[in-house]
Amino acid sequence: MSRTYFDRTEPIAALATPEGRSALAVIRTSGEDSIALVARCFSRPQALLDAEGYRAVYGWILDPHSQERLDEVVALVFRAPHSFTGENAVEIMCHGSPAAAQRILDVLYVQGFSPALRGEFSFRAFAGGKTDLVRAEAINELTQASCEAARHDALQRLTGALSRKLEGIRSLMVDVLADINARLDYPEDEGPEESARWVQYMRRAQGELSDLIQSYPGGRLRQEGLLVVIAGRPNAGKSSLFNLLVREERAIVSPEPGTTRDWLESWISVGDFAVRLVDTAGLRNSGNPVEAEGVRRSHSLLARADVILYLVDGTVGLDDEDRAFVEKYPGALLLWNKSDLPRCMPAPPAWTAVSAKDVLSFGSFESMLKGVLSSYIRQAQTSGQYEAQVRIASERQEQLLRQAFEALSQAMEAQTAGAGLDLVALHIRESAEYIGEITGNIAPDEVLERVFSTFCLGK
Repeated sequence: MSRTYFDRTEPIAALATPEGRSALAVIRTSGEDSIALVARCFSRPQALLDAEGYRAVYGWILDPHSQERLDEVVALVFRAPHSFTGENAVEIMCHGSPAAAQRILDVLYVQGFSPALRGEFSFRAFAGGKTDLVRAEAINELTQASCEAARHDALQRLTGALSRKLEGIRSLMVDVLADINARLDYPEDEGPEESARWVQYMRRAQGELSDLIQSYPGGRLRQEGLLVVIAGRPNAGKSSLFNLLVREERAIVSPEPGTTRDWLESWISVGDFAVRLVDTAGLRNSGNPVEAEGVRRSHSLLARADVILYLVDGTVGLDDEDRAFVEKYPGALLLWNKSDLPRCMPAPPAWTAVSAKDVLSFGSFESMLKGVLSSYIRQAQTSGQYEAQVRIASERQEQLLRQAFEALSQAMEAQTAGAGLDLVALHIRESAEYIGEITGNIAPDEVLERVFSTFCLGK
């Protein structure tokens, strides 16, 4: 029978650093018997067993049967409840050879450790009350942050800023529920001032929920990155611009039209933003089935792009296909390329003169692109939320916030319509429960398993 996250009695072990060669690797263990089990295959077992929490012990990992030395390590000892999971734990820092790490794991499994599930260490921290679900999700978001903006947002959530905000909203609902319950017990004491106060509290809670909901597009873009697509007719200089932005010769540059038959992509950072940059096939009607398929894929990417960089060869000028593209994609950043060549014509209004091969002008172009990306994110949410310190980036959280907002709307409608207080209280309670599901206070088991299964091994 396969293990589940709720089998918390078994000690677990996993590689906490990425697979592959590195200077060091970290193997994480956790469980009531973890220190004793590691001591069985440690060259200085008593030193490990006697070590206080937050102590590092030098030694070797041994094969208990053959006494073969597997690797020279430093073992970090953590004693419950003062550890990440709240359990006894040992973290083994070994050399970063995949072979060494695997041999150590194999020995640990023989001693009684089970391979950890994805995110199981974080789940045990959550189940042991060391963190809530919002902060646990932030751990995963921080490990996946691909730019400074995403790191900053995830760290804010990890430090509890979002959890405190949600608790404040839920506290408003609980205050109203307590007041309503008192009125239900003593209906003769109800007056218009109580109803007005309830509505005031609910509107305040709705306003804060609305702020968080509106922060989602910007938070998601920071976490997932922006899709920036380079488009244009053949020989416009798309591949040269792609190579300039990724700072390496990834795309083949040739004077022959149609060299790029399919799209290339690379992750880059522009300022604080993570960008998935895509170089597409030249846009033109072609009888070549391979090139035609590349053009079809280019249009598919353009339909999903957050920002489009459209290039025109300034030595050739505009044609009807360029004008049709600009009309179809009015938000594209229009670039008049090859401005470094003497035969390049002046850039028309609304077009920016650039040179995809001029490294010296790259800084000014990158600054312009950074401004375009910032503007795009601002447009994705209200200007006030663009500078907000607390944002959400989880679709799960966004959906539950919308449900909480709708439940409060139903409560206010019931209150305005003069419905019974028990119905008003029912909707407020539903809203509070949605908030509780975000933080994990009342999250069903299948929701928890789905959330933590997206984590990395060793987290």
